Amino acid sequence: MDIDLQLPPELKAATLNMVTAAIDSAVKEVTNKNSFPPYMTQQEACKYLHIAPSTFNKWQGVYNIPVVQIENVKRYKRDSLDKFMKQLEK
Repeated sequence: MDIDLQLPPELKAATLNMVTAAIDSAVKEVTNKNSFPPYMTQQEACKYLHIAPSTFNKWQGVYNIPVVQIENVKRYKRDSLDKFMKQLEK
């Protein structure tokens, strides 16, 4: 059974705008996430998390942010940072 439903023009336009905004937001989020390398410096990790280096250092001391360290070189895995944030999500 087919039902033909006609929306008022203003509701049709509002729905289209809402769906377009949601798609744009999703694409932007995926693009932003994929623009960071899989292993990041501390500076890149700060940008990825949208926090200041001082906040990152504080969190490192309090929450022990996962880090890969080879000799004196530290790198932060993007997936590990995501998991770290997810664990603290309320």
